[in-house]
Amino acid sequence: MFTKAVFLVLITSQCVLSASQLVIGGLFYEDEAEDLAVALELSAELYNFTTSVKQVSRRGQILEISEHVCALAKEEVIGIIDGTGGRASEHVQALCDILELPHIIIEPNDFYSKNWTLLSLFPSPDAFNNALAELIDMKEWNNFTILYVKGHSLKLVENLMQMGNSSERATVSIRELSGDDYRDVLIEAKGQGYYNFVVDCPSKKLEQLLLHAQQVGLMADEHSYIFVSPDLFTLDLSRYRYGGVNMTGFRLVHVEEDPNLWQFTEQFNEKTGKGIEPEQLKTKVILVHDAVKVIYEAVKKVHDIQPKALDCEMYEAWPHGSSLLNFMRTNKVEGVTRTLLFDGQGQRNDVLFDILELTPAGNQTIGVWDGNVLIINRPFVPAPDISEDSIMRNKTFKVLIALTPPYAYIKESSEYLTGNDQYEGFAIDLIDELSKRLGFNYEFEVEPTYGNLDSSGKWTGMVAKIREDKAEFAICDLTITAERQKGMDFSTPFMTLGIGILYKEPSKQPPEMFSFMAVFAKDVWYYMMFVQMGIAVIMIFVGRISYKEWQNPVPCVESPEELSNQFSFANSVWLIIGSVMQQGSEIAPIALAPRMITSVWWFFTMVMVASYVGTLVAFLTVEKNVLPFNTVEELAAQKSIYYGAKSKGSTISFFKESNNEVYKKMYQKMLNNKGWLVDSNDEGVAIAENSTYAFFTESTSIEYYKERHCDLLQIGDLLDSKSYGIGMKTNSSYKKYIDDALLQLKESGEIQRLKDLWWKEKRGGGKCGEQKEEEAKQLGMKNMLGAFVVLGVGCVIGLGISILDMFWGVFKRSVKYKTTFKYELVEELKFALKFSGDVKPVKRPPKTADGSEEALNEEAKDELGSLKSARTIHSGRSTSTKRSSHSHCSRHSPSDLSVAFAKRRQYNSSSSS
Repeated sequence: MFTKAVFLVLITSQCVLSASQLVIGGLFYEDEAEDLAVALELSAELYNFTTSVKQVSRRGQILEISEHVCALAKEEVIGIIDGTGGRASEHVQALCDILELPHIIIEPNDFYSKNWTLLSLFPSPDAFNNALAELIDMKEWNNFTILYVKGHSLKLVENLMQMGNSSERATVSIRELSGDDYRDVLIEAKGQGYYNFVVDCPSKKLEQLLLHAQQVGLMADEHSYIFVSPDLFTLDLSRYRYGGVNMTGFRLVHVEEDPNLWQFTEQFNEKTGKGIEPEQLKTKVILVHDAVKVIYEAVKKVHDIQPKALDCEMYEAWPHGSSLLNFMRTNKVEGVTRTLLFDGQGQRNDVLFDILELTPAGNQTIGVWDGNVLIINRPFVPAPDISEDSIMRNKTFKVLIALTPPYAYIKESSEYLTGNDQYEGFAIDLIDELSKRLGFNYEFEVEPTYGNLDSSGKWTGMVAKIREDKAEFAICDLTITAERQKGMDFSTPFMTLGIGILYKEPSKQPPEMFSFMAVFAKDVWYYMMFVQMGIAVIMIFVGRISYKEWQNPVPCVESPEELSNQFSFANSVWLIIGSVMQQGSEIAPIALAPRMITSVWWFFTMVMVASYVGTLVAFLTVEKNVLPFNTVEELAAQKSIYYGAKSKGSTISFFKESNNEVYKKMYQKMLNNKGWLVDSNDEGVAIAENSTYAFFTESTSIEYYKERHCDLLQIGDLLDSKSYGIGMKTNSSYKKYIDDALLQLKESGEIQRLKDLWWKEKRGGGKCGEQKEEEAKQLGMKNMLGAFVVLGVGCVIGLGISILDMFWGVFKRSVKYKTTFKYELVEELKFALKFSGDVKPVKRPPKTADGSEEALNEEAKDELGSLKSARTIHSGRSTSTKRSSHSHCSRHSPSDLSVAFAKRRQYNSSSSS
């Protein structure tokens, strides 16, 4: 028995001696080499190895990486732990394959190939793809966006992209995040209405991505995220806990039940001088530890392992390398990241993840991914304990308030009030409801300053008093900001809001002069004109090919030599226009085809006219508000309108800290111009109501003032999204109870009831919501001016055309009778301005000196021709019936001609005398 014991001691000592001589190599980038090198050193000491660490100066240095790998090979390392990833790992693998050195990677590798001989401690792409797909099905996402940082090949989310195929139910979009500013991509995603996101980016980019998402308003109640990186919950997410956003991620370690993790973290802190918690250790640091343990367990199974110095230039191979790597692949090792089990290609498929969610209470484990099964075990959150042993029951707390309507007022009363009785408002009622549910008492103290860090780095106002234990809670319109979260904790939000623009309602502008033209759109008017011209042309054509439209011009002649047609262009247009105006015309179609076309046209005009008349009144009476600006950018470009906000508070801080160039310029203007910044909301509202001043304030305040100042309105969309919460001391033991009570008040609708009460009912609320009955509006001259203008313009145009027509007629007579243009014009005007007589004779030039009868004969011919022409024109008015033709003939009897000749002779004799 003693001999066996001595033998075991010798064997163990030999193993320890052998292990102490073995070297493990490490290859890391300089920016993260410190932590990874410490992790490698601690792990090597634990398992009796020595280490050799090489640092790569920056990414992309392939030659430098080659030199480091070859240097490690000459130092007789038994394996290389590679923390570079990407193309660098691909190059390391090629060299390790030649040298037959075990190659262990601790990062996801986008360029992995199944013919590589390596060991990957990071979970395989298959494991992530399956877990992510199950999570999305559990969340019932019908559409989502994949956000990935430029340079990734999306292997970890490959299956998710296939969910967007036509045969699947989900809609999947992909967006690349490049450079150092992700806000443009996120703003575009927000503008297109995306709410669900799967994020695949390195852990070092997570904080930047989260910060930019919060800045563009993608961290609100309606937004949900699934993060691929298992390092999400190593970050401080406290600033995002109260926005209502849903964040889900993975964790490889079991923090609560792994003593090895706690021991390793303690040693890590001692070595680095840091004070991090076990859950804050990065995944790569922990995987370095597990990689060393995997090597140790394999070394124990390889007998007589002998390190060897290798030369890259000689293409030497280590004889024990393949055996050692095979033992690593086949061993089942329990590490800090749970069970380490690998497939034939050295991939880690069978992985156990914890599924975590971010809640207002912190990070909570809601389930696990075990191999290929998603098990959701969402913890039950009980209702607040208000029994006798409640930590808040029967205690009295100091509560800070600010006298900001409608959150708190001094109560109006004829009696002298003291203590809590002298206050009323939304915040007063809210804390009263909380006290009833949780059984505590409270005492108010007014503090007008909400609190922030001053130039000396000290806290002011409410934040300072809570930090100094001068009060337990602060309740008012206290905005949850990242700066204030450094000084105190907040409850779950009880109200969500954003910054808006309050401006006075512009005076209503009367309708435009030609508002009656706005009944139809421009294209409708254009088509109406084209259609009228087209119908006129069609009527001419149809009239000319219809034989019934060719009529006898002189009904008295039974067998005429010529026929006439009434459908000239002028007559056709006149018929069309008369139909549109519903006045008709003396032109009437006779044949069937023109009548059919005319009937259809009349139906069309009936519909158009009815539509026009039915809508006309609204366009004549409507008075619109013409806003001077619609967006913040338009306001910033205005020169006649100034703007501002409260000089202290989250609103002005928003402009101060914004990265938007427009907001920065607006902040400088508000700061540099006296009177643009105000001390209170009431002051800003008063200025906005009485001048051209735009006041920036929270949307809840805008809702309040709009109910009481009817000439004010909100312009544009909200500039950001934020929340109000109840302030309390950091890590307050009362936070859980306040959060749960607020959730109950939200679910029961009590908070909404209190808001309606103090916004729309009390203290003058609801005044502007009353419907005022307006009397029927009369149409004044401002409404009908356009119609008068059209009438006047039409008359002027008609008068101008008639004058031109007169000039043309005068010119023709002056040429015909060889007189002067002036003489004929004067004679024409004399006759026209008499305004008497309905028969106009054909005038002739004065008699010649010799009293020639030729002129008289010519005149007689002209008179006879003129009368015949008149007779022909009159006879052509109606030839549709026999009766009308006879009556027309009788109208121009020889006696009529005699009378006409007599009148003409009388006129000529009077003019010659």
